[in-house]
Amino acid sequence: MTFANEIIVLMLNLIILGMTVHAKSLYEGWQDARPSRALIMTFASANLSAISAMAFIWVSPVFLTLTNTLLLVTLCCAALTVRSWRLPLSVRLVRGCVALMLCIALVFEVLRQNGNYLQRVVVYSVLSALFFSWLLYEAWKKERQENSFQLKFLMGVAVASLGLRLARMVAVLMQDVQPATLFQESSAPAVLRLMSLSMDVLILSSLLGYSTYLLTLHNRRFEEESQKVRTANLALDAALAEKTQLVKALTLSVKSRNMGVLLASLTHELSQPLQLMRIKTELLAGMPEVQGSERKKFIEGLLKDNAQVAETLAQLRKFLRSGSSEFQMISLRDVTQESVAIIQAELERNGILLEQETQGTFQVWADEGQLQMVVLNLLKNALDVLLTVPHPRRIHLQLKQTEHSNTLTVSDNGPGLREADRGQIFEMFHSTKKDGMGLGLWLSKSIVTNHGGQLQVSNSPLGGACFTLTLPRNPA
Repeated sequence: MTFANEIIVLMLNLIILGMTVHAKSLYEGWQDARPSRALIMTFASANLSAISAMAFIWVSPVFLTLTNTLLLVTLCCAALTVRSWRLPLSVRLVRGCVALMLCIALVFEVLRQNGNYLQRVVVYSVLSALFFSWLLYEAWKKERQENSFQLKFLMGVAVASLGLRLARMVAVLMQDVQPATLFQESSAPAVLRLMSLSMDVLILSSLLGYSTYLLTLHNRRFEEESQKVRTANLALDAALAEKTQLVKALTLSVKSRNMGVLLASLTHELSQPLQLMRIKTELLAGMPEVQGSERKKFIEGLLKDNAQVAETLAQLRKFLRSGSSEFQMISLRDVTQESVAIIQAELERNGILLEQETQGTFQVWADEGQLQMVVLNLLKNALDVLLTVPHPRRIHLQLKQTEHSNTLTVSDNGPGLREADRGQIFEMFHSTKKDGMGLGLWLSKSIVTNHGGQLQVSNSPLGGACFTLTLPRNPA
């Protein structure tokens, strides 16, 4: 019978060793996806108990205490593993289990030295029943949450193993002659013991199978969440693209609303050079005797006037383009001066004095077309407000530079903003003008925000409103 025990223990050890290697592989990958360390401790203690049993058979009876203790440690770690599926393991609980195992080891050592085989069987069976009851309770609580076949199977083999242990204890108690060691026990207790060990292997297999299932379920959920994130990113990209198109469309719309100012400026800018070109051409045609240096001066004048007209038309094309969101280093001062040139004729016609403090280059990272629309919109708003107040009418432009940003302020001496309007001035469709659409300032703020800057409003030192445009000097 001893030789049969050696073969069976050796086979069980090899089987458990294979499952231990599988269990260790579950700890690779994400930290939050790993099973509780109680699982690997279950397999480690099961392997050690099988090795200790071999040492007990071949080396010395002193390993009997270690074998019995490690078998119960395996059951305790198995119960902790099942509990970890439901609740995080507390440090207090783990420490309590360690202290209990030390006490059990002490009891078994005392029984090995002073007790007998029957006492050891009874103590081992009772303690096994307690750990199996704990394992069954935790598995039952978990099974109520998700109704899993694997948990039902685990509960079934745990009940079978518990029943076989109790049946072995009863069979040992009913023997007329009590053996000194398990190698001397009769066939019935020996068969029940080996069957209970087989059930224990199935329990270990169930623990490994359900832990693998949880890892697979976690990976599946992770993939589903990743797919949701990818879908959300695609939707966000589409929304951003739609917003970009909306900004472009509204930019063109706001520019179209400013066409009145632009046409007035164009009339002023184009009429004088075109009239001079006509007069000089008539003089050249009606005075054939003009030759040499005089004719050359006329021709140079015509070329100069033509260049002025071409520059004005180029400025018109730049203003009207819808933009392609091409960010580059540009001069905020140049953009400001171009916007002033567009609106200058209208300012003069309405007797508005424009004061400027714009010395320097003031390089910013921006889209030139969009930024020009913002600056022109601020100037146009100041102009419209000043039309409602008596003279003198003033607009003050100022450019400032800091280490990381450039700032443009547009102030006027108009009536200013009411407190109620100040909090809503940048909202869509909110306008303080009777014929306003409420898009200009909202669009301007959206563009500035997209540039990584800020657009704010405050009271002007001149008595009216002051809009402050801040843009980063370098790309974010």
